[in-house]
Amino acid sequence: MRTLVCLSLSLASLAAAPVAPKKKPEPAKPLNTAQKADYAKVIQPMFDAHCVSCHGPKKEKGKLRLDTLEATLKGGKNPTFVIGKPDSSMLLARVFLDRTAGDVMPPKDEKPMTEKQKEALYAFVEGQTIPEELVKAALADTKAALTAAKSAPKAKK
Repeated sequence: MRTLVCLSLSLASLAAAPVAPKKKPEPAKPLNTAQKADYAKVIQPMFDAHCVSCHGPKKEKGKLRLDTLEATLKGGKNPTFVIGKPDSSMLLARVFLDRTAGDVMPPKDEKPMTEKQKEALYAFVEGQTIPEELVKAALADTKAALTAAKSAPKAKK
C-alpha cells in the first residue's frame, strides 16, 4: 500500500509539473549583402559542379535541393546549415568526411570538392567573408570540375 501511495504521489507531481515546450530551431538569420555575393560568385557554382545533379530540380535526393540560395537555406530532410554554426552543419559534415566513408558527399564515384572549395564553403557557413585568394582558388577548381564534367563520356543507363 505504501508503494502505491508513493507511486500515486509521484504520478500526481508529474501531472502537476509544467511540461517544457519543445524548443523550435532558431530561424535562420537573413544573409547580408556580402554573404549573398559570396554565395552567388563562389558557392552556387561549386554546388552546380558537384551537387546539383543529385540535389537539383531533376532529382532531389534527401529532399534537398542546392540549385538556388532559397532551396539551399531551406534544407531537405535535415537542415543544410545555419550561418555562423559550421559545427552543426550536415552539409559540411558530409563534404568533409573521409572519402572512404559511406555518407561522403559527393558520392565516392564522383569528383570530390578540392580543399580550397571546402575551405571556401566552410568560411561561408561560418559567416565569414571568403578571402579573395581563396575565392580565386575555389573558382579555378570549380571551373576545372565543370570542364571535366562536360568532357567526360556520358554513362549509359
